[in-house]
Amino acid sequence: MADEEFDYVGGAFDWLYLTNDQRKDRVVKVFNIMFPKGYVTNFPKGFLKMKLRPYMKDKNFKVHYDAVCNGYNHYRDVDLQPFTMGKSQIVYMYALQYTNAPQRTFYYDATGHLKFIDFRYGGFPEYPFYTKKYSIEGKLIRAMYLQTPDIMYIFGEKGTFIGIKYGNEVYGFSYDPSQK
Repeated sequence: MADEEFDYVGGAFDWLYLTNDQRKDRVVKVFNIMFPKGYVTNFPKGFLKMKLRPYMKDKNFKVHYDAVCNGYNHYRDVDLQPFTMGKSQIVYMYALQYTNAPQRTFYYDATGHLKFIDFRYGGFPEYPFYTKKYSIEGKLIRAMYLQTPDIMYIFGEKGTFIGIKYGNEVYGFSYDPSQK
């Protein structure tokens, strides 16, 4: 799937100028790109745990955790991203993206246990592409269509549209394209 290419679903950020019908059409178009069968699919129970067995525990979690706590965003063959609690700056989770496999991001708790995984589809890192985040149980948590670095369409666990993010703002629009 890495060779897929998607057309842009819109031009520059025009969401605020669209009618509700135009917004629905846009949401359906994005939904159909991300969920071509017309509905959200989850992985069978146990499938991801079996397939991701080598990644269930970060074997270098002490080094990776120390690196993210000390502000590193890259260490050897991985890109690192910390997740902190509020203003405390305590790292409760971190993400690893291996440079030789950028289509996946692994999210670990502070003790190195895998909690989530992102899969990227399309021409990543070129835009547009989309990403789906799953729990290790195989349930979809979130899906996002990234049209540009500043424009992303966000869908929830059941495919319900949450909103479009532009810059640092999220513009909501209540619509469930899976219930066409």
